[in-house]
Amino acid sequence: MQLKKRGLIVKRGIGCFVIALFLSVVFLEAAFSLPESSVPVGWKEHKDAHFIIYSAPEIPDKYIRDFSRKCEKYYRQITDRLGFSRFNFWLWEDRATIFVYTTREAYVEGTGRKSWSGAYVQVRKKIINTFYFEQNFFDVILPHELAHIILREFVGVDTRLPLWFDEGVACSNEKNSLPRYLLPAKSLVEKNEYIALRDLSEVNGRTIKDAKTFYLLSASLVIFLLEEHGKTRFVSLCKEIRDGREFWDAIFRVYGFETPEDMDIEFIEYIIGKNYQNIVTADNMSVNW
Repeated sequence: MQLKKRGLIVKRGIGCFVIALFLSVVFLEAAFSLPESSVPVGWKEHKDAHFIIYSAPEIPDKYIRDFSRKCEKYYRQITDRLGFSRFNFWLWEDRATIFVYTTREAYVEGTGRKSWSGAYVQVRKKIINTFYFEQNFFDVILPHELAHIILREFVGVDTRLPLWFDEGVACSNEKNSLPRYLLPAKSLVEKNEYIALRDLSEVNGRTIKDAKTFYLLSASLVIFLLEEHGKTRFVSLCKEIRDGREFWDAIFRVYGFETPEDMDIEFIEYIIGKNYQNIVTADNMSVNW
């Protein structure tokens, strides 16, 4: 099927392919069985309001204090941006845990991850592993993974969600997510290469042909929901999903989109209305959703 709107063609069909890692860093571990994490002997402990950080003894205390402050900053920003701030997750014994290794090599040895991995998250246990001075940690990995955990804390770890929604929430909370994702999404629409949302909703981690396109559309769709319809509706959507309503039924009840094609049309209108300056001059961590 092709959906035409203002001369644009929404393409159907993504095709099957094993997913390539687009962010170059992270495994979402909710669906995998991992050994229980334990604190290595001699590691230091630092506690803050929402995090317990364990670090190798060689890592300077000042780095861990700065690390903790940035974790708390992103936690506040993400819960506020999604409308979840009043729900007060992760206090006292329910805090998230982060393990910080000295080097990539130590991280790989200690976690069993691949050598190209920069971090991984165990959503069910609220655990993140990374290493000292991982290049993208604070701008990409940390907000991305915290958003995954925060979303799942709200709707439920085992709740079924389209992958685009789960990843879109995470990607949209990265630093500079607007230019990172909206600009190429706008280009896709203008080149008649936008992928229909009905097909996007069928994608899982094993059935994606173009990971880059998948992530940028996923993020842009969530940004659209938040920017155009506000975070109050977004919270209502998450409540409906949390309470057991099927995803597209919840979308209809909250946003009035009877079909994915209805949402396609409004998203295309939204992205066409964006210009380059709108996108690149916005500080996405200060967008008033």
